[in-house]
Amino acid sequence: MADGKWISGLTPEMSVADAAKAVLSARFEVVRQELPNVIERPYHDPEHVHQLRVGTRRASAALRIFKDCLPRKQLKLVKQHLRTIRQAAGDARDWDVFRMSLPAAKALSTPAGKPALDFLLGYAMGERTTAQARLADAAIIAGPKFSEASIELPTLARDPEDKEQLPNFGSLAAIQFGELLAAFDEEVKANPTEPEELHQLRILGKRARYSLEIFVSSFPPAFKDAVYPSVEKAQELLGEIQDAAVSRDRLTVLRDKVKLAVPDEWPRFQKGFDGLIASMRAKLPAGRKAFTAWRKEWTKLIAGVRLEIVAATVTA
Repeated sequence: MADGKWISGLTPEMSVADAAKAVLSARFEVVRQELPNVIERPYHDPEHVHQLRVGTRRASAALRIFKDCLPRKQLKLVKQHLRTIRQAAGDARDWDVFRMSLPAAKALSTPAGKPALDFLLGYAMGERTTAQARLADAAIIAGPKFSEASIELPTLARDPEDKEQLPNFGSLAAIQFGELLAAFDEEVKANPTEPEELHQLRILGKRARYSLEIFVSSFPPAFKDAVYPSVEKAQELLGEIQDAAVSRDRLTVLRDKVKLAVPDEWPRFQKGFDGLIASMRAKLPAGRKAFTAWRKEWTKLIAGVRLEIVAATVTA
């Protein structure tokens, strides 16, 4: 099944409306195909939930890009249904990731850590089951409405009113990706260090990456070969920092609850909990160090990219 990542047939010369139809159709199809899987086979393969989550994100990115080409009423409707599905899939995916990470944790691999491992696996499975119920409700209730509206919406795409400013798809690519990349680069220059700031940078990188997947045919090959992998790498590094920070805080809160709820059993769990929290805390400075190294490479790369975007804008 196609994942809607790279979309063939797009050219800089084509109309914005034709590009919108092609992109929206491809991105919406991924979501429609994965919706039944997360209901019928929720625990067989966690990749289905992952693909649904990513598919909704890519579809939302496409809606942001082509929002001026779409009727507001239908656009708002599709966005609402997508948001409902995306949030439910995100919750389920987060618990999948947490649950699957536990067996590999060194702090839980020793005999002393085994009681905490067993407890956390059971706890994560309980949370994942609850999240699955919410995801199934979202897929059953919002899914059919999204499917119907998402089939119609691409057919309603029209060229922007200001055709002088946006005469074709290439001009849209130069303007929109230029703005997204500039916003991402400005945040990189600010050299964020706190998890919250790094998470915001990750969001900006995600938007730039998803837009480049759409606009890649309008830029030189280096954008796909160098810029895209670099932004993707930043997202991976920032995602690891975010996951570690969230897991540290979540485990700390859970640890305090367990100590109060089962004080007699707590000594069996303590070493595993404390070791896992410590390992999450240690990932933060290591992640920042890796991000600093990436940032140096990015500074070298982006200098030439700015010139390419300016050239593409002038050409468009």
